[in-house]
Amino acid sequence: MLTFRYQKITISFLLLIIYCCFGDHYVLAQVRYHFYYGKVSDAATRQPIANANLRVERSLVGTVSGKDGTFSFFIDSIPATLHVSFIGYKTKIIVLDQTSFSLNLYLDPGATTLAEVEIKAKAFEPFYKDPKYAVLDYLPDSNLIFILVYRQKLSDCELICKDQRGDTVARTGPLSFSAKKLNRDCLGYLHLLGIDSGFQIFRDGRQIRLIHPVKLKKFNDILKNCVAASPSVLYFKKESHKGLMVEYMGVNRKTLQRQKLSVVMDEKKLKMLRRNQEDQWYNNSYKPPNSRDDFVSWNYANKILYRPIKTALYRIKGYTCIFNIPERSMEFYDDEGTFSYKLAILTEAVQSGRWTQEILTDEITHLVYTSYINNGIITIYKIDLNTGNLDKGISLDHSFPQKIIIHGGLVYYLYDIKGEADNKMLFRRYIR
Repeated sequence: MLTFRYQKITISFLLLIIYCCFGDHYVLAQVRYHFYYGKVSDAATRQPIANANLRVERSLVGTVSGKDGTFSFFIDSIPATLHVSFIGYKTKIIVLDQTSFSLNLYLDPGATTLAEVEIKAKAFEPFYKDPKYAVLDYLPDSNLIFILVYRQKLSDCELICKDQRGDTVARTGPLSFSAKKLNRDCLGYLHLLGIDSGFQIFRDGRQIRLIHPVKLKKFNDILKNCVAASPSVLYFKKESHKGLMVEYMGVNRKTLQRQKLSVVMDEKKLKMLRRNQEDQWYNNSYKPPNSRDDFVSWNYANKILYRPIKTALYRIKGYTCIFNIPERSMEFYDDEGTFSYKLAILTEAVQSGRWTQEILTDEITHLVYTSYINNGIITIYKIDLNTGNLDKGISLDHSFPQKIIIHGGLVYYLYDIKGEADNKMLFRRYIR
């Protein structure tokens, strides 16, 4: 009997010793490590950068790139922040998560640190102001500005073209149909859209011609979901769940092979929608109900509670960039549609005003901006594409401006002059 007890105690003691010796290794084995790898290159020359420093913020994890610019490392938890730096280049600060474990990092030549600089801007100026006409819509194109104007009624429209000095260089004359808006397709061509038809805009000397007419339904079927294009890939978006989810995909222009890029969604709203059957019913109803109470509930669900998310895809400096507004991040892909890196937009750094969630890109300077609104006044901030920091730019001179576009270092916007009918005019000011 004593022998049995002695053996039982001995076995228990041995198990305790084994646990003490190997328990820590067992616990460490349960930690899930994440393996990241990739290459660091010069953004201008595309040549590999050796000995670039890679450091994970708030950790002891770090490495340097090899002779061919390649690197690899493990981290035990995500999301995390990675700092990539090298002498003579701007530091890049990116997000590490499950989007992709393969990273292609391109460093921009320049200073390693950038201080926040307030940009001095000149006073605003009316770019188009006419007592007889009001502006319906406008779009910049290279060094020209196309402006759709009307007189007294929307059926009395005309399309004019001005240069940067504000001189009229071409016009259509009065249109024979009611125009609605201007549109730039994913290939960069400008179109004038009417009630049921669309036309491509072609400038021929001092005359603007409207060519290749097409029914609006066919135009939308072909071009509505095409959002951008690179030399080898066309980029499309597909909305679902009434705009609470947007999927981006690329189509190779030669092989027509499809590639899924990213899915942007508002996970909180989607979970809330799944839990509320009544909200699902209102959200699935495209037409408002007849009864007043049901209409109020439908309007609240569709227009306020479950509004479509804001997201966009733009071509920036050779990258295809997807702006994930719900997540406040940017995803960068190369010309072939391969994931490069992810950047957090540090919108929390701005204390005053409300973030509009709008992204403004300058196709001439390739700079990216966002905006905040406070008591109707819009302030524009430049987004640093290496760190995600916001550099203060300018506040616009008019409250509640409409259709803000930044082009060639100039901010254009529409504004209704108070006290006058049909008075929407086009203003602009310098941002640099």
